[in-house]
Amino acid sequence: MIDSLHPALAAWFTGRFGKPTHAQEVTLPHVLAGQSVLLTSPTGSGKTLAGFLGVLDGLLHRLDKGQLPHQTLAIYISPLRALTYDMQKNLSEPLRELGLARDIRIGLRNGDTPASERAKFRKQPPHILLTTPESLAILLPQEGYREILSGCRHVIVDELHALAENKRGSHLSLTLERLEKMVTAPPTEADAEPAPAGLVRIGLSATAAPLDELARFLCGTHRDCAIVQGRVERRRRVEVLSPLRREPYPPAGWTAQRVMKDLARLVEQKRSTIIFCNTRSGAESMSLRLKQALPELASVIETHHSSLDRDLRLEVEDRLKAGELRAVVCSTSLELGIDIGAVDCAVMISTPKGVSRAIQRIGRSGHNIHEESHGVLVATNVNDLMECVVCADMTRRTQLDAIRVLQKPYDVLAQHLVGMAMQKGYTRDTAYTTVLQAWPYHELSRAEFDRVLQYVMGGGKSLEENYREVFGKIVEDQQGLLVTPNRKVERDYLVNVGTIASEGAVRVYLGSRRLGEVEESFVKNLKYGDIFVLAGRTVRLVETGVMEITVEAADGRLPTVPSWNANKMPLASGLAQEVTRLRTRLAARLEANEPPAETSDWLVEDYLISSVNADAIVKHCRNQCRFSAIPTDSLFLIELYREPEDDGEDFREPEPSLMPPKRGAGRAMRKPDPERCHFFFHSLIGRSANDALSRIIAHRVKEAVGGNALVTIDDYGFLLSVRQFQDLGLEEWRDLFHAENLEADLRSALAESQLVKWQFRGVAQTGLMVPRNLPGAERRLKQLRWSGEILFQVLSKHEPDHPLLEQSIREATHVFLDLPRAARFLQEAHQMQWQLIEVPVVTPFSFGIYASKIKESMLLEDPEEAIERLWKKFEKADHRHEEPLE
Repeated sequence: MIDSLHPALAAWFTGRFGKPTHAQEVTLPHVLAGQSVLLTSPTGSGKTLAGFLGVLDGLLHRLDKGQLPHQTLAIYISPLRALTYDMQKNLSEPLRELGLARDIRIGLRNGDTPASERAKFRKQPPHILLTTPESLAILLPQEGYREILSGCRHVIVDELHALAENKRGSHLSLTLERLEKMVTAPPTEADAEPAPAGLVRIGLSATAAPLDELARFLCGTHRDCAIVQGRVERRRRVEVLSPLRREPYPPAGWTAQRVMKDLARLVEQKRSTIIFCNTRSGAESMSLRLKQALPELASVIETHHSSLDRDLRLEVEDRLKAGELRAVVCSTSLELGIDIGAVDCAVMISTPKGVSRAIQRIGRSGHNIHEESHGVLVATNVNDLMECVVCADMTRRTQLDAIRVLQKPYDVLAQHLVGMAMQKGYTRDTAYTTVLQAWPYHELSRAEFDRVLQYVMGGGKSLEENYREVFGKIVEDQQGLLVTPNRKVERDYLVNVGTIASEGAVRVYLGSRRLGEVEESFVKNLKYGDIFVLAGRTVRLVETGVMEITVEAADGRLPTVPSWNANKMPLASGLAQEVTRLRTRLAARLEANEPPAETSDWLVEDYLISSVNADAIVKHCRNQCRFSAIPTDSLFLIELYREPEDDGEDFREPEPSLMPPKRGAGRAMRKPDPERCHFFFHSLIGRSANDALSRIIAHRVKEAVGGNALVTIDDYGFLLSVRQFQDLGLEEWRDLFHAENLEADLRSALAESQLVKWQFRGVAQTGLMVPRNLPGAERRLKQLRWSGEILFQVLSKHEPDHPLLEQSIREATHVFLDLPRAARFLQEAHQMQWQLIEVPVVTPFSFGIYASKIKESMLLEDPEEAIERLWKKFEKADHRHEEPLE
């Protein structure tokens, strides 16, 4: 296979690597034959070079013939700027070793590219352009750049799986179709090279499924795409670490301290460890605690996440690659294929809520393709332990979550229509045909397309009569071509390309050095002298300015305020189903009165876990059965818990040494409310689907008997806290769990919430109705919110079917919430057995969600403290129970 390459390239490859990896063997023949190809392969299998070998081969052959034009011939697209920097280094080295650094030019273009480099692009265009989806979309419609890009023959899209499910992917799919139309256009000069048959699209993805869907996302609706899978070259070892010993719910702080002890021991044993948390705030907290646990290694433990300043992130990445760091604690920012050098172990604090993500994270460890990848899932409590055990088992079996391509976002389409008009080569019909070829838009009807086009031509039915000049961005010329009316529209478009909405980030400076950003809502609650954590450092607020604050170091001090907000990732459906399956299998064994030791042995054998962890799971399930039942794939369990009269206890928060105190720590909890009933619905469908389902049921309760219900959600179910007059029986609840008028009921429920309005703010920015930027300046968040608020009210009242308002509702119900998954559950639920059990205490399976209720109610109690309190009550109730617990 390597013999098929240009002799110089083949000699260089053999001298450097010896032989190709399997991923390279299966990919290269397709690229050399001019066929588009999707390569899915684990991290570290050499897939990036697999994509580039055929590209470099084509460039060398053209160089030999003296046919390297003054154009860009290949484009590499990455969702991360950091990956483009890595690729520039990785490509420059072989070209230098081949003596071709002067002949074959590599260019970098992203949001950080300085003006001097941008000017050089037109004069001396790179043969290989390394860029991001947004930067490519900016180049595409501009004169000068269009001519340069029209010579493109290959496009490599890296980390394809990270783009397929979101708006950035939809945006890129339309960009590729526009690029395709540009490169296949007839040549304008008689002696120009004939237009190619089309782009050779090369998609590089971590292990993902389903592959045919991912291939269609890469190549569109009317093109063939070969699918190849790189063989796993490295062994993968996955372990579950739990601080649980004899007690499934040890005292508050004890769990945290034992996690830190185990984690610190692991960091001490390894040369380099990367620790993944699921949120930015979690990464900051874990980094601080780890430094406190290992003071002698504090200088070589760093934090990495997207809110940190770019220079700070690059510094951490460089130190990690150089082997200078013992541990880096991150959120999701190091999941993708940045070269992070030699990492011995990838640790995950709780599961990443999906198997594909777990495999991606574990693949970050191992020095080369011949070494073992080592991943450790850390469970912090027994509910978390069951999820970790299932996730580890599915990871070993490579049982992947299915990718769901986001379908036809109207705001992204509106933005691209303006870009098409700038190119001055599209009619209404050719624009629609081009859009249909992008897979996310293959089901877009002509009526939908025309409504979006009507919006960008005048603002929509409710606005175009009086505000066409304000909102109109496209006109039709005498030849029927879509064009922009003036240069202002084009300038506004170029500074607003992309899908990432402004969220009010406030810059944080430590002296003159920029540390990163925190959310505006977080800063509003700070007062001078408050201490918080950023970049793994404790800092004290000393000064506030316009969208920036100044802090000073507060080393050795405990934070006085919690970290800023961060979205929790929802549990993937495949992982949720397997947790349900484990519960079902355990319930069957308990029902058959199997001895606990035999059940533990089965868990150890089937799930490859320690006997200590197995014993903890068995005890947890048996405790659940003492007062309730185990929800399974055939049993939908509802638990009713009535708060008792005040028993005189006054719970106060302790302040364990490794746990930062919360604002208001030490103040008394509120008294129990005997008027309140708590219904726990054990629907294991993930927090996004439970969010949708709980809103629907709460709305139906209000319609049926009146009054509002307080809602708390998590991945494992939802809690409705209601008053006595809303106390329903089993059949009454069953009547509310139906699948009829589901979308209408959810829309009615959302009418009283801020969710659709909140989604509209981002949609209006992406759809260019409320531009987030002005040429040369960024608009204040207050201005964006005010403009969005007015337009939302106008459209809601006068044009409820406006495409941007419709998009906001779709995002609220199908992206932020997961209505389709909730609908599937409702359809399946009536085939299940239902059981409503009134319990004297909060049961073990409901501890987590009840603790979330306490946290989300701002009742000044830490979740671990809440769980400790609930466990004590459970033990008291258990002592009064007749049957002794083994």
